[in-house]
Amino acid sequence: MSHELKNIEKLNSLNELTGLVQCLVHRNTLIDLRNETSVAGTIVHVDGFMNITMENVVYIDQLGKQFPMDTFMIYPQYIRYVHIPKGMNIRHAIQEHIASNTAVKREKKHRTFKQKRAQDNQLLTLAENNML
Repeated sequence: MSHELKNIEKLNSLNELTGLVQCLVHRNTLIDLRNETSVAGTIVHVDGFMNITMENVVYIDQLGKQFPMDTFMIYPQYIRYVHIPKGMNIRHAIQEHIASNTAVKREKKHRTFKQKRAQDNQLLTLAENNML
């Protein structure tokens, strides 16, 4: 993902099926909609609320007629099924997605004199009691 997610979007991405759909970005996928139609194409973007943007889309209506489109946006309330490609390892993709979104980003903090003195005293106490 190229942009930072807001907190609620990140929560949805890590705790709901939104994360699974986000693993399908840049893959050709078939999505069945609630009105008995389907959309097949390449998923370009999925946000934290599972709004899906697709490119090079073929829209298939209830009668089986196909309509090619350049882009297509799907809101989550209209989705019935998202077909996972056969060659995809779902477990590995989800683990990778979670690891990339939960990496701890720590900044170097400047220790104060008081913190340094406390740590030195702790080390000295541990050394005196043969706990090091």
